[in-house]
Amino acid sequence: MDNPFTVEKLDHIVLRVRDVDRAVAFYEMFGGRPEGVSTARNTPLALGPISRVLLLHDPDYDPQAPGQNLQHFALQLETTHDIDDVVAFVRAHGAEPWDGPKDNGRGSVQFRVNDPDGNEIELRIAQISR
Repeated sequence: MDNPFTVEKLDHIVLRVRDVDRAVAFYEMFGGRPEGVSTARNTPLALGPISRVLLLHDPDYDPQAPGQNLQHFALQLETTHDIDDVVAFVRAHGAEPWDGPKDNGRGSVQFRVNDPDGNEIELRIAQISR
């Protein structure tokens, strides 16, 4: 049977967080903005025109060892700046880049960071021909 659909986009991911304000501040670094209705338990954030992250407030959340929860998610960043400027910006906001920056062999440069709760985020930037 042929597949009756194609995936259009990643609609959202849900991340369990201990401190919602800290998590919101972290994702604002990437242009995240609260959207929709926040409740005591859920805070939806828009990341770009089509991606969403739902922060699930769980003050008792105890992150598991690396690789036990979310493996990672990737954000494609659009910029006219050099990768070093992006790395510097991320560091200035308290996140330490790791695993790069490096050419991923698919037309992008990428590196990784962890959010305040240890969730791994891959950041990709399309290489600009000069």
